[in-house]
Amino acid sequence: MGVTTIQTTTLFIGLTREVAFAGLPIMYLVLLICMVMLGFIFTGSFIYFVVTSGVGYTALRALAAYDPKIIDVFIATVKTTRMSPEIFKSEGLVYRA
Repeated sequence: MGVTTIQTTTLFIGLTREVAFAGLPIMYLVLLICMVMLGFIFTGSFIYFVVTSGVGYTALRALAAYDPKIIDVFIATVKTTRMSPEIFKSEGLVYRA
């Protein structure tokens, strides 16, 4: 059995796939819950709760279908990119590599 043969088996694919709940990767689900619940706490509106959860779920599901790791890439980029000193001089937020 070569490496390519092992990578195509059902067991390997099942053990290495992204952890998901309700069709969303866990990081997407955490983002959705935070967005919906914080907005609901601030507004107290059930209409906001229903509309935001529906629209947010649909948008994040489409984003997850496009690239399930895009939020992780964004977080890693922000963590590793140093901020310029101009941010403290009120010259705006400028990222430099």
